[in-house]
Amino acid sequence: MSFPGAYSAVLVDETGEVTLVADAAAQFPLFVSATGQHVVFGSEARAVAGRTAAEPDLVALAAQVVALFVDRTAFSGVHQLEPGSALRMGAHGTTRLTVTSLAADAGKTLGECADELRECLVTAIEARSTTSAALSSDFSGGLDSTSLAFLATRHADPLPVVTFAQADAPVDDDLRHAQRYATLDARLRHHVVTGGPEHLPYRDWLSGADQPHSSRLAMGPTGLQTSTVASLGCDTHFVGEGGDLVLGAPLGYFIDLARRGELTTLWRHCTAWGRLRHRSPLSLFTRSVRLASTSRRRSLLMLARQLGHGAFARSWEEHNITPWGGPMCDWLAPPAREALAEHLVVLAGEADDGMDAGDRATMSQLKSAGGTQQAVRETGARHGVTVHAPFLDARVVRTCLSLAAWRRCDPAGPKPLLRKALSGLVPEVVLSRRTKGDYTGAAHLGVRRNMPALRKLMENPVSAELGLIEPRRVREALTLAARGIETPWASLNQVLAIELWLREVMGRA
Repeated sequence: MSFPGAYSAVLVDETGEVTLVADAAAQFPLFVSATGQHVVFGSEARAVAGRTAAEPDLVALAAQVVALFVDRTAFSGVHQLEPGSALRMGAHGTTRLTVTSLAADAGKTLGECADELRECLVTAIEARSTTSAALSSDFSGGLDSTSLAFLATRHADPLPVVTFAQADAPVDDDLRHAQRYATLDARLRHHVVTGGPEHLPYRDWLSGADQPHSSRLAMGPTGLQTSTVASLGCDTHFVGEGGDLVLGAPLGYFIDLARRGELTTLWRHCTAWGRLRHRSPLSLFTRSVRLASTSRRRSLLMLARQLGHGAFARSWEEHNITPWGGPMCDWLAPPAREALAEHLVVLAGEADDGMDAGDRATMSQLKSAGGTQQAVRETGARHGVTVHAPFLDARVVRTCLSLAAWRRCDPAGPKPLLRKALSGLVPEVVLSRRTKGDYTGAAHLGVRRNMPALRKLMENPVSAELGLIEPRRVREALTLAARGIETPWASLNQVLAIELWLREVMGRA
C-alpha cells in the first residue's frame, strides 16, 4: 500500500487503531513523525518533513558520508519504519511491532531455501507477464539480470534483452559474456546499446530525490536501455537490482561466526576471501575474533573516538569487517564529526538491540537498494516503461535472508543459493560465472569529463554551510578521481548527492 504525500492522524479514538505495515523489501518505504498524540505518516520523507517543519538531520547526513549504519532519515524527527515492521497507532500512543522477521532461520538448509527461491522467482516473472503487453530484460552479462532474462523467455518469444556498453570505457568482460549467453536461447533478441558522453556518470542528475541517494548521479545507462526497449514496444522491463544484496552478505557475518564459536567455518571463509582479495587470512580471522569479543558499548565508543580524531578506515578489513561500518573518508567538518560522535555515545548507553553485525549492514543496504530502484523506476517511467526488480520482491527478500549469511556468501562458489535454485532453468554456464565486471573506469571518466560542473557544485556548497563537509578535501578527492587514482566512490557520490538534495529542499537549486 502506498500513501502519496503525507497524512496527519490525531489519535483520539479510544477504541480505534490504525496499523501501518512497512514493505519487507524497503522498495516502498513508510515514514513517520510522532509527537505525543499527533502522528504524521506517508510514503515520502520530504512530505512528512514539510508537514512537521523538520530540518535536514546533520547526524544522518554525516553518517551517510562516512558510510556508517545509523538508523536515521535525512530529516530530524522523521523515521522510516524498518522493513517488515509495523506501527500500531491508537488512543494510548504508538507501538512498534515486528510483522516479518528478516533474520536467518538457523535450521534452514540451502536446499530448502533454494526450492523456495525457485518458486518465488518463477512466480514473480509469471505474474508480471500476465499484466504486460511485452516483456524485456537487462542482459548485463552478470549473473542476476541474465538469470531473470532466461526465466522470462518462458513467457515471451521473442524476448528483447539489452546490454549497455560505454563507448570510451567499455567493460569488455561483461560484454563478451552477454554476447555469448545470447546465443544460448533462440528466443533472445540481443541489443547492445552504446553510451556516449551524455550517458557517463555525473552528466545528468536525476532531480526530485525524496532523500539523497548516489544512484541518481548515474541514470544515463538506465535511460538509454529503457528508451531502447520502449522503441521496441515493450512496457515491462526486468533488472537485477538487489541480487547482490539478497544472494550475498556483508562481511560483518565474520564477526557473527566468531561470536557463535564457529571458528572452523570462519577460518575457511577467511582463507577463501583472503585469497580473493589478496589479504592475509590471519588478519581477517584475528580482526573478526577481536570484534566479536568487543561489547556493543565499547565498539560504539571506539568508533566515536575514531570520528573525533578524523580517522577513517584505511584497509579492506577495516571497511568490510565491521559491526557499524568503517568510515571511508576524513571529509567531515568538525560540527558534523562532533554531532555524529555524540550520537554514537548516546547509542552506546542504550540497551543492546541484539542485532547481528551482518544483519545490521544488510538492513542498511536493503534501504539503499530500495532508493536505487526508486530512481530506476522513475527513469523508466519517463519512457513509458515499468521497471521491475524481482530480487527485491518481499517474498524473495524474506526467502533469501532466511538462509544464514555464511551459506549465502560461501566464497567456494558464486551465489550458491541462486545456482541451486535455478539449476535446469538457466544454463549452467551462466550460473557458474565467477568473474564480475568492473565499472570504475566509467566513474573516473565521468568525473574527468564533467569536472567543471562538479567543481562548481563544490565551490560554495550548502553542505559546508551546514557544517557537514570540508569542501577543500572533497575537491581534492575529485581531482584524484579524475586522474584515475583509487577513490572512495560511495562517500564521494553520497557527498555530491547530498549537496544536490540540500539545494533542492532548501530552494537553492
